[in-house]
Amino acid sequence: MVGARAKVPVGGYLAASHVIAPPGTIYAFVSPPPVALLAIPVALLPKDVGVQLWAAIDAAALLAGLFILYRIACKPSNLAAPVFWVVAMYFPPVFADISAGQRGGVALLGAMASIWFESRRPWIAGALGGLASALKYYPAAMIIGPRPEHRIRYAIALGAALIVVTAVSFIPLGFGGAVFYYQHVLLASLGSHNADCGYDSVRTLFDRVVGGEPYLLPNPSGGVVSVSLPWHMPGLAAALSYASSAAFAGAAVWAAWRSKWNAPYGMTLGFSLGALIPNEVWPYQWLPLLPLLLLVAVRAIEQHRVTTLVLMGVFLLGFYRPPCDLPFPNVWTLAAIAIFVLGVWENRLFRTA
Repeated sequence: MVGARAKVPVGGYLAASHVIAPPGTIYAFVSPPPVALLAIPVALLPKDVGVQLWAAIDAAALLAGLFILYRIACKPSNLAAPVFWVVAMYFPPVFADISAGQRGGVALLGAMASIWFESRRPWIAGALGGLASALKYYPAAMIIGPRPEHRIRYAIALGAALIVVTAVSFIPLGFGGAVFYYQHVLLASLGSHNADCGYDSVRTLFDRVVGGEPYLLPNPSGGVVSVSLPWHMPGLAAALSYASSAAFAGAAVWAAWRSKWNAPYGMTLGFSLGALIPNEVWPYQWLPLLPLLLLVAVRAIEQHRVTTLVLMGVFLLGFYRPPCDLPFPNVWTLAAIAIFVLGVWENRLFRTA
């Protein structure tokens, strides 16, 4: 499988450059081996056909996931229904995920299906959450959202599905390959410091603004130009990065509790952490923020929260241009943080849902 062939090139690339390669090359394959299993439907097709087919599969999965969320969140007879789809189709990470041939749509479908089954079948909901978490570990944070009487069953099913799928996917690599992956690929990728303007995680926000780390922007005359601030406080930047991750996680738990454990809201809060906490975030990796954004927008319309809607619209303007077309690429980061904070603050919208 792809994972078996990729482990040595990826490990060597990370060891030599300390940078995760841009998406689209085998050197960028730092994902868990279950992701390679997704290639089975297209692996034997000609490359050009396989690429297009996979993009179509991911797009279909993304639309199916959004439709499930639509059924959960919207009453078709009110204004929120069309606004739901307008916001979803505007959100640039949706198109970034599809055009980059990623698997965010598949992960989104698994997460939304997990939310759909939580109220009636917590075991099935947990298993679906585990399948999504095997592709990208962050959906496991949805565990903060289920209602208290379902949480233990949900957590057991999620953990079991995640472990079983991951273990099966490691069989072609063997025990040594599994150790190599976690030591030389997964853990090594956490130390990546990529100056690319498309790389705009929360960590890079602090690294660039506080740590003085340089970043690259396109030069109008061609090529790229390196930009950096005159001060250099990398230790403080790292501390702020770790503190922000803890603050985001704590805020998600607090808001879920304040909503009286409204399951769809709490689970989308957990899912959204997949955009804010990872060290590596390319434009398509802001997709996990979309379900929270849509839920808050729908509830704000239903409860006539004009201020919330205006603020959400302003924050969405931060995504209007790609990061590399902006004077500072982390404008996307600031907009995403603002949307998350607004989503946390508006937990009261969900107490009567």
